[in-house]
Amino acid sequence: MTIKTLLIALGFVLALSFNAHAYVDPNTGGFFFTTVLPFVYAMLGAIVIFWKRIVNFIKGIFSGKKEEGKD
Repeated sequence: MTIKTLLIALGFVLALSFNAHAYVDPNTGGFFFTTVLPFVYAMLGAIVIFWKRIVNFIKGIFSGKKEEGKD
């Protein structure tokens, strides 16, 4: 396909588009910033705090060695 063909196809898609008949509440962005974003930051903070434990746990799973003293 050439660039000219892609531009013509894009023109047809934009010219023949229909109305969405959907409503996005203006407060949706506020919801994202007050609930979802702090949750993501909390999870990232927990990962940073417990990073050494997480790495050691994963290393323990994939290393074939048994810990001494445990039978």
